[in-house]
Amino acid sequence: MDNFDGIGSKSLLAPSTITMDRLDDIEVMVISQATSQCCRCLCFQPSINFTMTEGKGNVTTSDHARLGELGEVGGWIAEEATFAGRCCSSCCPGARATRHTVHAGRIPPALVKEETSFGCPSIQWGEKSDEFGDLNPEDLGPVTFVHEKAKTNGVSCGLGDKRCPCCCNLPYLETKDAHGKPLGRTEYVCDWCLFVPKFDVFDGNGNQAYRIRPDTCVGGLCVQCRCCDGGAGGKCCRVPFIIRDPHTHEPLKASGFGGSGEKKAQITSLWTGIKRCCQKKDAYAVHFPQGATKEMKATLIGSNILIDMAIFEQEE
Repeated sequence: MDNFDGIGSKSLLAPSTITMDRLDDIEVMVISQATSQCCRCLCFQPSINFTMTEGKGNVTTSDHARLGELGEVGGWIAEEATFAGRCCSSCCPGARATRHTVHAGRIPPALVKEETSFGCPSIQWGEKSDEFGDLNPEDLGPVTFVHEKAKTNGVSCGLGDKRCPCCCNLPYLETKDAHGKPLGRTEYVCDWCLFVPKFDVFDGNGNQAYRIRPDTCVGGLCVQCRCCDGGAGGKCCRVPFIIRDPHTHEPLKASGFGGSGEKKAQITSLWTGIKRCCQKKDAYAVHFPQGATKEMKATLIGSNILIDMAIFEQEE
């Protein structure tokens, strides 16, 4: 299978259930939307579910091969959000109260079906995705950790390109283990560079561990797009969210640095093929920083979800 990011040899781990202990050995995590976002806005906005596979730098674009990937033992994420909160997501991205429960084990048939189908817009009245029907997601796999937040302001308010940034009561996501113990927290940051999205990541004790933001230009006022660097395919015209030192804001080295993988720790979007592009199903690779504990890796998975909810979801 083609690998867009050329990950290091340690990242090619045999498939295994993604537990907290397993996170210690994982250098790259692929988080892929199972839920279609095509024509999903206002009352049609569903809860968004994700699948997780380890040790890859891409999502296979072949449907047949992708079904093989989804058959691997890994993990998956089920969102629960109210109808009212989801309706306001287009106007106030990142504002809704939500709970993302991370499950270990094989991806359930409901999510496999959801990811491999186009999905027609429909109104989801309950908090859980309609694909689960009357099933409780917690009955389909053990809970590894949870990401949740209360209702806040969005990163901005408005519709389309007519938006006003918000600078108080901003989106965040708390990460807790299966017993409710805090593992970390990710917060959206508002400062004088309003056009550059930034996130601060804290550990379970409230100490800042990372700053996440893209590279910038024009004196730090604008986001710098990654242009083709002559390397492996799939890297052109992306905006990686670089994981940085919380004080110097210098990029941190990725865990796989020294192999053929990404040099910088980052959360970056992936090309998933024409079909999934039309379905509006995004996918991301989280390249964990060197020295990250399993608790901080779990928190950075939450950072990825918050970036998707606050930044990319409104663009769909």
